[in-house]
Amino acid sequence: MSKIILDPTGLYQPLSDYLVITTEVEWVRYFTLKNDNYWIKGKTLCNWTEEWLRVWNKSDLIIERKQVPRQRLTTIFSPLSIPDDWDDQYILKLATQFDNYPSNHPLNSLLADITNTEEDFWLIDNLSIGHLAKWLCVQVPQDYQIFEDVWKHKISQNHNHDHLLSYYQTENKNQLLKNWLGLSSDCQITNILGQYPLDIPDFCLEEFRKFWEQKIYQTEAKILDGLILPQESGNKVISSIAYDILLDKSIWINTERFIKISPYLGSTEKSKLEQKLPLPQPLSLSINATPEDTLKWVTESYLPFRCWETTINNTPREQQISEQLADSFVNWIVKYYPELKIDNVENSCLNYSVAFQVQELAKDNPILWIVVDGLGWLDHQQLIAILTKNNQLSLETDMKPYFSILPTKTEYAKWSLYSQLLPEHSSWTPNAKDGFSMVKSGNRYTDNNKHELNQDLKENKYQIYCWDTDQLDELYHQEKDWNTLYKVERVNRLEGIARNIQHYLEEYNSSEELKIVIASDHGQMMGEVQKLSNCPAELKSKGRMGIGKTDDPRFVVLEARRFGLPHDISIVRNSDCISAFFYTKDKEIIGSHGGLFPEEVVVGFSVLSKSLKRYPVIVTCSGEGKPKQPGELIITIHNHNLASLTHLSLYINELREFKTGKILDITIKPHDKITHKIFISEYPELPPHKNETTIKLSGKLTFLFANNHSGESNIDSESFISIQQIFSSGFQGDLDDF
Repeated sequence: MSKIILDPTGLYQPLSDYLVITTEVEWVRYFTLKNDNYWIKGKTLCNWTEEWLRVWNKSDLIIERKQVPRQRLTTIFSPLSIPDDWDDQYILKLATQFDNYPSNHPLNSLLADITNTEEDFWLIDNLSIGHLAKWLCVQVPQDYQIFEDVWKHKISQNHNHDHLLSYYQTENKNQLLKNWLGLSSDCQITNILGQYPLDIPDFCLEEFRKFWEQKIYQTEAKILDGLILPQESGNKVISSIAYDILLDKSIWINTERFIKISPYLGSTEKSKLEQKLPLPQPLSLSINATPEDTLKWVTESYLPFRCWETTINNTPREQQISEQLADSFVNWIVKYYPELKIDNVENSCLNYSVAFQVQELAKDNPILWIVVDGLGWLDHQQLIAILTKNNQLSLETDMKPYFSILPTKTEYAKWSLYSQLLPEHSSWTPNAKDGFSMVKSGNRYTDNNKHELNQDLKENKYQIYCWDTDQLDELYHQEKDWNTLYKVERVNRLEGIARNIQHYLEEYNSSEELKIVIASDHGQMMGEVQKLSNCPAELKSKGRMGIGKTDDPRFVVLEARRFGLPHDISIVRNSDCISAFFYTKDKEIIGSHGGLFPEEVVVGFSVLSKSLKRYPVIVTCSGEGKPKQPGELIITIHNHNLASLTHLSLYINELREFKTGKILDITIKPHDKITHKIFISEYPELPPHKNETTIKLSGKLTFLFANNHSGESNIDSESFISIQQIFSSGFQGDLDDF
């Protein structure tokens, strides 16, 4: 049966399988209705055809009567008008485009099509901050801008009482967005709408970055001091920019700025920036310090300062204060090591306690024990930062320091680490494999048979898998430039070790159950050291130590009986080295060890896992004071976690000086509940017409778990301050004032 399309406008392009009739002659000759499809063009012919079919009762053959496209667009544009400069062909093109949308909302379909959004985005029932933020990011091509104007007019009719409507009616979306992002002096929109709720859009990200770079440079980073970053649009981007600048301009770093941006940085970035912080000179270690105080002094005072002198400030060796500080540690360890070695292994501060801890953990979980030869405390921290980046792994408890077994040479220290015995034992051999033979339910792998480790992990073959790697120690011994070693190659090597660990995790079927334990045998000397001249001939030299006994005052003698050794050993007291495999171009030595400096002796122990539950941190605040007068705020923090809380910053919305965050220079140990008092420069006044004498407090505490993962906890709803104010109308003070 024939199909007939009537086109009285004559504007439409006929379909290819239709017979086109444009004149009366063609109509008389060809309009036979003998199974042909007909496209009739022109108003007269269409009327003629329509009437003829009506008479013959065949009007049902008409499947479509083309409308004047201007009428189609007029309906969509209503009550706005079509631009006068649009000709019929352009209008037809647009009308045809609208006809291709099956939706009952062709305007919304068109806008969704040209902006690659969903149609529902343009069919909004209620205006919202979130929708406004998204809409400002939608870029409508210039040729179609008029259709967005039509859409804006239509929503103004549907939402004419909405307080957000005026923002949708803006003539410059980009400028409004920039105002909201704080890229102009007009901050009124931010005060009304609050923080921009989305990430900074890509098309204005570069401008946003340049704006904040300029602000930070212009103010020498002082602009960071007044920022409330959690309430700032693009706070992650701002923190990233600040990180790059402060890393380069370390003179602008202070603790407050570091703590402010650190929640938005990764573990590696936090570690790099923290090392740039100017450090106060530590006091020398007291000869009467306890082992616990000594470990704390090394890890929290000496090592950060030593690292700053040798790798950041590049202090000449003869001017390094840390050399003198290290000597106070040498005196301490020589005096107390003979006492430390008497303690039972499981309770010992010596590093062979690690093997006991590993075997205890293995009773409940399979263990992947990573022993990184030469991994000092700071290197260990760096490795943890890499492993926990992007929450790949989590640190279960605080990283724990131990004293290495003396001397800090692999053949002594690592054998003891595994065997839980001192080198004086008759079974001692300078071979780590022999020491590990005493570890139950486990197997040890080296860099030469990692393929076996992969296979055994797949087969769940053991309870303890120990990967003993020399990769880092080898790098320290071979590199000839200290700055390249520490700032580039060391990090690359640690990242490689971390990738290996991640691979082993993937090989193990039940990786959620696997505990990752990281330990080492000894650390490394920091910086370049000199070769000792005129070494005593009676010593058999090995790095910073020599087998034998000498009266040379430059040496400390570890007598075999007192220090649990197979023979007497003499160690260079200062940072000099007796011999080395490699030397720098200036004939200095890198990567030596075997001595008694804190960075050689103190090593770390850490436990990580893939899945870790964090527990609540309860924060309560209270206080009492007179309006506009100084006072105290009492903070109670209860940490229910196995990890310490560090880098604490308290935000309180109701107290002006706390709105930007107040740094709490404290550490909350695992399961500790502490009460801390903070000075307040001025208590607030009670609001007018307030009958109560208290103000409820709201806000949050931000922190890091064990210097690592960031966390935060809202202030408990029971927090408040009491104001000693007689009348909220303004009369205040004591009755004695009258």
